[in-house]
Amino acid sequence: MSLFSFNPCRRASLALVAPALLACGAVHAQTPTQKQETVHFGTYENDSFFDTDRFYTNGVQLSIKRSRDQRSDFAKALTRRACVWFDCEDSALLTSQTNYGQLMYTPGNITLAAPQPQDRPWAGLLYVEQSYALLSPDQRTLTTLTAQVGVTGPASLSEDAQKLFHKIMDRPAPKGWHNQIGGSLSVMASAERRTALEALSAELPGDVQLNTAGYWRVAAGNTMTYAAGGLAVVVGKDLPAVSPPPPGIGNKLAKEAFGPTTCMIKWLQCTAFGAVETRLMARNVFLDGRMFRDDPSVKRRHFVTDLIVGMRLDFPDSRTASHGPWFVQFKVTRRSREFRSSFPIPRHRMAAITFGTEF
Repeated sequence: MSLFSFNPCRRASLALVAPALLACGAVHAQTPTQKQETVHFGTYENDSFFDTDRFYTNGVQLSIKRSRDQRSDFAKALTRRACVWFDCEDSALLTSQTNYGQLMYTPGNITLAAPQPQDRPWAGLLYVEQSYALLSPDQRTLTTLTAQVGVTGPASLSEDAQKLFHKIMDRPAPKGWHNQIGGSLSVMASAERRTALEALSAELPGDVQLNTAGYWRVAAGNTMTYAAGGLAVVVGKDLPAVSPPPPGIGNKLAKEAFGPTTCMIKWLQCTAFGAVETRLMARNVFLDGRMFRDDPSVKRRHFVTDLIVGMRLDFPDSRTASHGPWFVQFKVTRRSREFRSSFPIPRHRMAAITFGTEF
């Protein structure tokens, strides 16, 4: 299918994902300037780093992060109400972040046109979401509130994006997108609370710190409904008591005050991180299909676990008058089996590269 043969609904949806293709630029010499109040970064996530093309197979996201409080009165009222529930009434807004992205899911064999009822359904999501991070007065607890809205089905443009990418890269053409989960408005709200664990943190040789935080997250909506808990470790210098999750798809928000510092040479900063997270899944539209519709579906597993490791490199001398310093981050996720089938379902691995500027 030609890239220019979308129907009007798809053209409208393209406006959400096109900015993700623009997250690159030149690096210039350092120029004295005030730190930016708005920064941008893009994330590309794919399982092709491990020579597979299945399950959660691709994700792209453009993120815009702000340090100034630009919330509307309505947004302030919503966050205040949410904080009554999640015990963050005395917390101050740290950053806000807007994400535009696309997610893509396929069965293990994308060259089959026939339905594959025992494998993961074809599915896509095009979304926009807004997050707010709030830090407690003792700076040991970080609460993140997020609202997401998007579209599934053909309007997500996942079919068009995968076909175009495979054509450009001379890969096998996906043939089963006519079996994808149908179109609908998709909404989800989530809250995460991350708390520093002093007993599991330590000072290491060379002024290096190892900080550990425990966290929980709840999400509800017709996209996903689940409860999660996890443990996150960050290794670096001059770390805060509680570090935010690294930037990328599904990981919200950071701030200059939490930034990494020089760990090897003057012009290079680095931070390593790892996490283990377990989710109790009550609903997943990408496995269950739409509510009250006859969509493809599989038997969802109730518990899913992610193991995550990664490294982030910052280049402080690349700051200019027009943008903050550039950074690059690489993250690997190993996910347990998400559904049951009559044939063996392997664990899944994917990697993500995030590239952009920071404060």
